[in-house]
Amino acid sequence: MTAEETVTAYWRAWTEHNRDLLLRLLAPDFVSRSSLSNGRPAGKDLIAKGFHMFDRALPNLREEVVSMVSEGDRVACEVVETATFTGPMELSTGAIAPTNRSYTLPVASFFRINADGLIAEQRTYWDTARWAEQVGIDPALFAPHDL
Repeated sequence: MTAEETVTAYWRAWTEHNRDLLLRLLAPDFVSRSSLSNGRPAGKDLIAKGFHMFDRALPNLREEVVSMVSEGDRVACEVVETATFTGPMELSTGAIAPTNRSYTLPVASFFRINADGLIAEQRTYWDTARWAEQVGIDPALFAPHDL
C-alpha cells in the first residue's frame, strides 16, 4: 500500500467502525498526539480504548476526507467529522451523559508511515471548544491539565 492508501484505509476504518482494521494499520510503536490527549503521546492501546469510547458515544461517526497530500512517508489530511452524541462518553475523569446533539468538525491530521507501510505517527488538531459547544457540553472538560 502507498502512504495515501494506508491513511485512506485508516479513515475508512473509523467510518466503518472497524477497530480490527484500524489497529492493524498502526505500527507496534505507534504514537498519536491530539487535542484529546492535550498533545501528550498516546500509544496503540489508548487508541483502542478511545475507539471503543467513540464507538459507544458516537455510533454514527463518519470521517470524510476533503483533501490529502503526501510526500514520501508523510501524509497531510483535511477531514470533516460528523456524528451525533447519543451514548455515554467514558473519560478518565468520569462519564459525560449524551446530549443527542450532532456536530460537524473540521480536522487536520498529519501522518508518518514507516517502512512496513504502517502508521508510525499521527498528529491531529481540531477546535475542541467548538466541538463541545455543538454537542452541548462544557468545553472546560477538555481543557489542558498539567502538560
